[in-house]
Amino acid sequence: MIFLKQIKVGVFPTIKQMDNSYLKSYEYLDRYLSSLINQGVMPVLLIANDFLKFQLDLCDAILIPGGDEINPLIYDVLDYAYERKMPVLGICMGMQAICVYSKLRNEKEWTKEKIKEIEDFVVKPLKDDSHNKLIFKKGNLDEANKEIFIEPSSRIYRYFGCQKVTVRCFHKDSVGHIDKILKVTSFSNDGILESVESVDDDWLLLGVQFHPELSTDNLVIKGFINDIKKE
Repeated sequence: MIFLKQIKVGVFPTIKQMDNSYLKSYEYLDRYLSSLINQGVMPVLLIANDFLKFQLDLCDAILIPGGDEINPLIYDVLDYAYERKMPVLGICMGMQAICVYSKLRNEKEWTKEKIKEIEDFVVKPLKDDSHNKLIFKKGNLDEANKEIFIEPSSRIYRYFGCQKVTVRCFHKDSVGHIDKILKVTSFSNDGILESVESVDDDWLLLGVQFHPELSTDNLVIKGFINDIKKE
C-alpha cells in the first residue's frame, strides 16, 4: 500500500470561466496535479460538499490553485488549516484567497455581504494587462515572464536561492491589503505583490501570485513539499 506512505495534498477545485469548461478546467488543473506527482506526492481532488472536512482529514497539506473566481468554501478550508497548522500553498487566485482570509478571520460572522466587502477591499483589478499577456496554449509561456525581487529572510528565497528571479505571471487582479498574520516576501519590478507567507514559523502557509506550475524547475512546489517532509 505505497499510497498510504505518500504525502497527500488536497487540491481544491477551481472555478475557471472557459469555453467547454469541463474539459479545459481539467487541462488547467492537470499542470498542478502533474507538478505534485512529479515530486512523489499523491494529489487528492477535494469535492466541495458536506464531506469536505472528512476529505481534509485525509490530507497532509492543501494546494489552492488559480482560477477566475474564489469559491467561498476556500475560506472554510483555510480556517481548518489555520486551526491545525496544516501546510497550505496558494497559487495566483489561491494567494488572493489566503490574503482575503487573513482579513476575514477577524470577523465574527462570514455573511455573503461581509465576504464580498473584504474581497473587494483586498483584491483589486490591475490597471493594465502587463501581468496577463499569456494566451494559454503551448509554445508561448515566455510571454508571461516577469522579474520579481525576493526578501532574503523569506521561505521563498530559500527555494530560489537568489533575490531576483524570473517567474511566469498570468493574472488580472492583484492583492492590495493583507492582515498581520501574513508578511510580504516578494514584489514584481512594477510593484505588484507577488508572494506572502505566515509570520508564524510553525505554520507553513505560502501564497504566490505567479505560476510555479508553469516553470520547468518547479522550485516553489519542490521546496514546499520538501518543507512538509521536514515537519
